[in-house]
Amino acid sequence: MDSLLFYPSDSATKARADFVYKNWYVNAGYIIRRGLFKKHVLSASYTWLKIADSVIDKSYNPNYFKDPVTSRGIIDLVYVQQYSNVNNVSYPLTGQTGFFSLHKRGLGFTGGINMFMLEAGYNRYFHLGKNWYYSIQTNGKIKLPFDQAYINQRGLGYGDNYLRGLEYKVIDGVATALVKSTFKKKIISFNVPFPFFPKLLTKIPFTFFAKAYTDLGYVYTKKVYATNLNNRLLYSGGFGIDVLTLYDINLRFEYSFNQLNKNGLFLHNQAGF
Repeated sequence: MDSLLFYPSDSATKARADFVYKNWYVNAGYIIRRGLFKKHVLSASYTWLKIADSVIDKSYNPNYFKDPVTSRGIIDLVYVQQYSNVNNVSYPLTGQTGFFSLHKRGLGFTGGINMFMLEAGYNRYFHLGKNWYYSIQTNGKIKLPFDQAYINQRGLGYGDNYLRGLEYKVIDGVATALVKSTFKKKIISFNVPFPFFPKLLTKIPFTFFAKAYTDLGYVYTKKVYATNLNNRLLYSGGFGIDVLTLYDINLRFEYSFNQLNKNGLFLHNQAGF
């Protein structure tokens, strides 16, 4: 199975106690910023998670916590070093960004939900001249030991770590690699008058970019957990239009193709505020 499963409730009036998944968490962090481009983030969190008995049934997902329990208290310790030097944080066209992350889950080294994760990413953005731009984005992570509980095996398909054209697929595993390559051209930029609040806003800017892209990815998992998309090279590509407007709102219209011989139109949005 390469898609997230959702549990449908039989009744909209079911009591809260009937929920399959419950959790609460607390988190504290400390940020060290040295200069304009670099920062260090230290954080610690505690999560209490409870699931229904049916989730860890041997016919469904007994590896959820890797132990035959239905609740866990989870401690996470994270260190992240970030670098960002781009012309626009929300929609970069020139410059570079990168990060390096160490993540320790649990206080032990093996068994249960214990995990040590190393993750890193680097993105480079180039102006090629005459309103042409190119970007390459890379990300990789590894989780130790390789025999991980299900909740620690998120790979590609979560957050921004996905191949364009495989947005609706989740590929779980303990080691992942992702490369995104994009060519784009600024095709038009204009302002639309906005006379309704002249003291606050007089015009709305719009900038349109046409683009073409290709993505490559790979997710490793132990054979016992493998599905259709694990342990194989993944690739996709497509073309689209980006619309950049007020407050760095970015609308992306993408028509993508993938190795499953499926294609379709995907819509994304991002706000800079």
